[in-house]
Amino acid sequence: MISLLIIGSSRPLLFPYCWESFNKYVHYRKEMFTMFHEDQVFPEESKKVMVYLKKNNISFDTHNPCLGLSKSMDFMFKKVKTPYIFYLQDDWEFERPIDVDRLLWVMENNKNVNCIFFNKWRNFKIMNEMIHTQYTYDGVDMCLYHAWSYLPGIWRMSKVREYWDIEKIYSEGTFINRFGNHKERTDVKFCEEKIGAYTLGKSGDYRYIRHIGGDWRMEKWRLENGKPGGCNDNDKMDYPFRAPWLTIMEKRPTYKSKYSKEEIEKILSEEPKEVLEVIK
Repeated sequence: MISLLIIGSSRPLLFPYCWESFNKYVHYRKEMFTMFHEDQVFPEESKKVMVYLKKNNISFDTHNPCLGLSKSMDFMFKKVKTPYIFYLQDDWEFERPIDVDRLLWVMENNKNVNCIFFNKWRNFKIMNEMIHTQYTYDGVDMCLYHAWSYLPGIWRMSKVREYWDIEKIYSEGTFINRFGNHKERTDVKFCEEKIGAYTLGKSGDYRYIRHIGGDWRMEKWRLENGKPGGCNDNDKMDYPFRAPWLTIMEKRPTYKSKYSKEEIEKILSEEPKEVLEVIK
Protein backbone atom coordinates (compact mmCIF):
# COMPACT_ATOMS: atom_id res chain seq x y z
CA MET A 1 0.00 0.00 0.00
CA ILE A 2 2.93 2.33 0.60
CA SER A 3 6.52 2.59 -0.64
CA LEU A 4 9.40 4.22 1.16
CA LEU A 5 11.10 6.57 -1.30
CA ILE A 6 14.48 7.92 -0.16
CA ILE A 7 16.52 10.47 -2.10
CA GLY A 8 20.24 10.47 -1.29
CA SER A 9 23.14 12.62 -2.42
CA SER A 10 26.68 11.67 -1.43
CA ARG A 11 26.23 11.80 2.36
CA PRO A 12 27.59 8.49 3.77
CA LEU A 13 28.13 9.96 7.25
CA LEU A 14 24.47 10.97 7.56
CA PHE A 15 22.32 8.23 6.05
CA PRO A 16 23.02 5.59 8.77
CA TYR A 17 21.41 7.93 11.34
CA CYS A 18 18.44 8.40 9.03
CA TRP A 19 18.00 4.68 8.39
CA GLU A 20 18.46 3.57 11.99
CA SER A 21 16.08 6.20 13.37
CA PHE A 22 13.49 5.36 10.70
CA ASN A 23 13.53 1.72 11.76
CA LYS A 24 13.31 2.71 15.42
CA TYR A 25 10.54 5.31 15.30
CA VAL A 26 8.45 4.68 12.16
CA HIS A 27 6.02 1.79 12.67
CA TYR A 28 4.14 -0.13 9.97
CA ARG A 29 2.59 -3.59 10.37
CA LYS A 30 3.48 -4.76 6.88
CA GLU A 31 6.75 -4.61 4.99
CA MET A 32 7.33 -1.23 3.36
CA PHE A 33 8.92 -1.58 -0.07
CA THR A 34 12.03 0.62 -0.06
CA MET A 35 13.22 2.60 -3.08
CA PHE A 36 16.47 4.56 -2.84
CA HIS A 37 18.00 6.94 -5.36
CA GLU A 38 21.64 7.91 -4.89
CA ASP A 39 22.54 11.07 -6.78
CA GLN A 40 26.30 11.13 -7.27
CA VAL A 41 27.16 14.73 -6.52
CA PHE A 42 30.53 13.52 -5.24
CA PRO A 43 30.99 10.01 -6.72
CA GLU A 44 33.61 8.80 -4.24
CA GLU A 45 31.30 9.61 -1.33
CA SER A 46 28.34 8.01 -3.12
CA LYS A 47 30.32 4.77 -3.42
CA LYS A 48 30.44 4.64 0.39
CA VAL A 49 26.67 5.11 0.52
CA MET A 50 26.15 2.26 -1.93
CA VAL A 51 28.32 -0.05 0.19
CA TYR A 52 26.05 0.68 3.15
CA LEU A 53 22.93 0.12 1.04
CA LYS A 54 24.18 -3.28 -0.13
CA LYS A 55 25.09 -4.33 3.42
CA ASN A 56 21.55 -3.47 4.55
CA ASN A 57 19.85 -5.10 1.52
CA ILE A 58 18.38 -1.80 0.31
CA SER A 59 17.67 -1.75 -3.42
CA PHE A 60 18.74 1.44 -5.16
CA ASP A 61 19.16 3.36 -8.40
CA THR A 62 21.97 5.79 -9.01
CA HIS A 63 23.07 8.41 -11.53
CA ASN A 64 26.47 9.84 -12.39
CA PRO A 65 26.55 12.67 -13.36
CA CYS A 66 24.00 13.63 -10.75
CA LEU A 67 20.45 14.54 -11.77
CA GLY A 68 19.51 16.99 -9.04
CA LEU A 69 16.59 16.61 -6.65
CA SER A 70 13.64 17.17 -8.98
CA LYS A 71 14.92 14.91 -11.76
CA SER A 72 15.79 12.22 -9.21
CA MET A 73 12.25 12.44 -7.87
CA ASP A 74 10.80 12.31 -11.38
CA PHE A 75 12.86 9.21 -12.18
CA MET A 76 11.67 7.45 -9.03
CA PHE A 77 8.03 8.54 -9.31
CA LYS A 78 7.81 6.59 -12.56
CA LYS A 79 8.75 3.43 -10.65
CA VAL A 80 6.21 3.87 -7.83
CA LYS A 81 3.31 1.40 -8.02
CA THR A 82 1.70 1.97 -4.62
CA PRO A 83 -1.05 4.56 -3.92
CA TYR A 84 1.11 6.21 -1.23
CA ILE A 85 4.77 6.94 -0.63
CA PHE A 86 6.68 7.79 2.50
CA TYR A 87 8.91 10.56 1.13
CA LEU A 88 12.31 10.92 2.78
CA GLN A 89 15.75 12.35 2.09
CA ASP A 90 18.95 10.90 3.52
CA ASP A 91 19.70 13.74 5.97
CA TRP A 92 16.72 13.49 8.35
CA GLU A 93 16.75 11.83 11.75
CA PHE A 94 13.50 10.83 13.47
CA GLU A 95 12.98 11.75 17.13
CA ARG A 96 9.40 10.70 17.93
CA PRO A 97 7.23 7.64 17.10
CA ILE A 98 5.09 7.68 13.95
CA ASP A 99 2.24 5.20 13.39
CA VAL A 100 2.03 4.80 9.61
CA ASP A 101 -0.92 2.38 9.75
CA ARG A 102 -3.04 4.93 11.58
CA LEU A 103 -2.09 7.75 9.22
CA LEU A 104 -2.90 5.63 6.18
CA TRP A 105 -6.26 4.84 7.77
CA VAL A 106 -6.92 8.57 8.05
CA MET A 107 -5.95 9.19 4.42
CA GLU A 108 -8.04 6.29 3.15
CA ASN A 109 -11.09 7.60 4.99
CA ASN A 110 -10.52 11.29 4.26
CA LYS A 111 -9.79 11.85 0.59
CA ASN A 112 -9.13 15.54 1.22
CA VAL A 113 -6.00 14.63 3.23
CA ASN A 114 -3.29 14.24 0.60
CA CYS A 115 -0.09 14.85 2.51
CA ILE A 116 0.78 14.34 6.17
CA PHE A 117 4.27 15.51 6.96
CA PHE A 118 6.47 15.67 10.03
CA ASN A 119 7.64 19.08 11.14
CA LYS A 120 11.21 20.19 11.80
CA TRP A 121 9.80 23.18 13.75
CA ARG A 122 6.97 23.42 16.22
CA ASN A 123 3.49 23.62 14.68
CA PHE A 124 2.98 27.37 14.43
CA LYS A 125 -0.66 28.52 14.31
CA ILE A 126 0.23 31.37 11.96
CA MET A 127 3.27 31.43 9.68
CA ASN A 128 3.96 34.23 7.20
CA GLU A 129 0.34 35.41 7.60
CA MET A 130 -0.95 31.95 6.70
CA ILE A 131 -3.26 30.33 9.24
CA HIS A 132 -2.58 26.69 10.13
CA THR A 133 -5.91 25.56 11.56
CA GLN A 134 -5.95 22.48 13.79
CA TYR A 135 -8.11 19.52 12.72
CA THR A 136 -8.83 16.06 14.08
CA TYR A 137 -9.38 13.28 11.56
CA ASP A 138 -10.39 9.89 12.98
CA GLY A 139 -8.79 10.78 16.29
CA VAL A 140 -5.52 12.06 14.80
CA ASP A 141 -4.60 15.71 15.44
CA MET A 142 -2.97 17.65 12.63
CA CYS A 143 -2.65 21.20 11.36
CA LEU A 144 -3.57 22.40 7.88
CA TYR A 145 -0.52 23.72 6.03
CA HIS A 146 -0.34 26.39 3.34
CA ALA A 147 1.70 24.37 0.84
CA TRP A 148 2.82 20.89 -0.12
CA SER A 149 5.91 20.11 1.97
CA TYR A 150 9.19 18.44 1.09
CA LEU A 151 9.79 17.51 4.70
CA PRO A 152 9.49 13.75 5.37
CA GLY A 153 5.88 12.66 5.08
CA ILE A 154 3.22 10.45 3.53
CA TRP A 155 2.08 11.52 0.05
CA ARG A 156 -0.99 10.46 -1.91
CA MET A 157 0.50 9.66 -5.31
CA SER A 158 -2.66 10.35 -7.31
CA LYS A 159 -2.51 13.96 -6.07
CA VAL A 160 1.21 14.19 -6.78
CA ARG A 161 0.76 12.99 -10.34
CA GLU A 162 -2.07 15.46 -10.85
CA TYR A 163 0.29 18.39 -10.28
CA TRP A 164 3.81 17.07 -10.88
CA ASP A 165 5.54 18.04 -14.12
CA ILE A 166 9.29 18.09 -14.57
CA GLU A 167 10.80 21.50 -15.28
CA LYS A 168 14.31 22.51 -16.28
CA ILE A 169 14.68 24.87 -13.33
CA TYR A 170 13.58 24.28 -9.73
CA SER A 171 10.78 21.79 -10.34
CA GLU A 172 10.17 21.49 -6.58
CA GLY A 173 9.03 25.10 -6.32
CA THR A 174 7.04 24.86 -9.53
CA PHE A 175 5.20 21.84 -8.15
CA ILE A 176 4.22 23.73 -4.99
CA ASN A 177 3.01 26.75 -6.95
CA ARG A 178 0.83 24.64 -9.24
CA PHE A 179 -1.49 24.13 -6.28
CA GLY A 180 -2.11 27.89 -6.08
CA ASN A 181 -0.35 31.21 -5.82
CA HIS A 182 0.69 32.87 -2.57
CA LYS A 183 -2.52 34.87 -2.20
CA GLU A 184 -4.73 31.84 -2.82
CA ARG A 185 -2.77 29.83 -0.27
CA THR A 186 -3.44 32.37 2.47
CA ASP A 187 -7.09 31.20 2.41
CA VAL A 188 -7.84 28.32 4.79
CA LYS A 189 -10.72 26.98 2.69
CA PHE A 190 -8.58 27.00 -0.43
CA CYS A 191 -5.79 25.04 1.30
CA GLU A 192 -8.28 22.55 2.70
CA GLU A 193 -10.02 21.89 -0.62
CA LYS A 194 -7.23 22.30 -3.18
CA ILE A 195 -4.09 21.10 -1.41
CA GLY A 196 -4.88 18.96 1.63
CA ALA A 197 -1.42 19.09 3.20
CA TYR A 198 -1.16 18.72 6.98
CA THR A 199 1.58 18.62 9.58
CA LEU A 200 1.15 15.92 12.20
CA GLY A 201 0.30 17.07 15.73
CA LYS A 202 -1.68 19.73 17.54
CA SER A 203 -1.08 23.46 17.19
CA GLY A 204 2.09 24.26 19.11
CA ASP A 205 3.25 20.63 19.12
CA TYR A 206 6.98 19.90 19.07
CA ARG A 207 8.83 18.60 16.04
CA TYR A 208 9.14 14.97 14.92
CA ILE A 209 12.35 15.17 12.92
CA ARG A 210 15.84 16.62 13.09
CA HIS A 211 17.62 17.99 10.03
CA ILE A 212 21.17 16.67 10.37
CA GLY A 213 22.19 17.81 6.88
CA GLY A 214 21.91 21.54 7.48
CA ASP A 215 25.50 22.13 6.39
CA TRP A 216 25.61 19.26 3.88
CA ARG A 217 23.34 20.89 1.29
CA MET A 218 24.02 19.37 -2.13
CA GLU A 219 21.79 21.31 -4.52
CA LYS A 220 23.86 23.16 -7.12
CA TRP A 221 22.58 26.51 -5.90
CA ARG A 222 23.48 25.63 -2.29
CA LEU A 223 27.06 24.45 -2.92
CA GLU A 224 29.76 26.82 -1.69
CA ASN A 225 32.87 26.87 -3.89
CA GLY A 226 31.99 23.40 -5.13
CA LYS A 227 31.60 21.97 -1.62
CA PRO A 228 28.54 21.23 0.56
CA GLY A 229 26.86 24.41 1.78
CA GLY A 230 24.40 25.51 4.44
CA CYS A 231 24.41 25.99 8.17
CA ASN A 232 24.18 23.84 11.29
CA ASP A 233 23.58 25.64 14.57
CA ASN A 234 21.92 23.48 17.24
CA ASP A 235 21.11 26.37 19.56
CA LYS A 236 19.00 28.06 16.89
CA MET A 237 17.87 25.25 14.62
CA ASP A 238 17.19 22.41 17.05
CA TYR A 239 16.65 23.18 20.72
CA PRO A 240 13.81 25.75 20.33
CA PHE A 241 11.65 23.18 18.49
CA ARG A 242 12.65 19.87 20.10
CA ALA A 243 10.39 18.10 22.64
CA PRO A 244 11.82 18.77 26.12
CA TRP A 245 11.11 15.23 27.36
CA LEU A 246 13.48 13.62 24.84
CA THR A 247 16.91 12.38 25.87
CA ILE A 248 19.94 14.59 25.41
CA MET A 249 20.48 15.37 21.73
CA GLU A 250 23.62 13.66 20.48
CA LYS A 251 26.17 15.26 18.18
CA ARG A 252 26.07 14.40 14.51
CA PRO A 253 28.74 14.83 11.79
CA THR A 254 29.02 18.39 10.54
CA TYR A 255 30.71 19.64 7.41
CA LYS A 256 31.60 22.97 8.97
CA SER A 257 32.23 23.11 12.69
CA LYS A 258 32.18 26.89 13.09
CA TYR A 259 30.30 29.76 11.47
CA SER A 260 30.62 33.45 11.88
CA LYS A 261 27.63 35.26 13.35
CA GLU A 262 27.10 36.94 9.97
CA GLU A 263 27.04 33.58 8.13
CA ILE A 264 24.45 32.13 10.50
CA GLU A 265 22.17 35.16 10.37
CA LYS A 266 22.32 35.25 6.56
CA ILE A 267 21.34 31.59 6.20
CA LEU A 268 18.68 31.69 8.88
CA SER A 269 17.10 34.76 7.29
CA GLU A 270 15.64 32.38 4.70
CA GLU A 271 13.46 30.74 7.36
CA PRO A 272 9.87 31.92 8.00
CA LYS A 273 9.67 34.98 10.24
CA GLU A 274 7.85 33.07 12.99
CA VAL A 275 10.82 30.70 13.21
CA LEU A 276 13.19 33.65 13.44
CA GLU A 277 11.19 35.09 16.32
CA VAL A 278 11.68 31.84 18.27
CA ILE A 279 15.40 31.48 17.63
CA LYS A 280 16.40 35.09 18.30
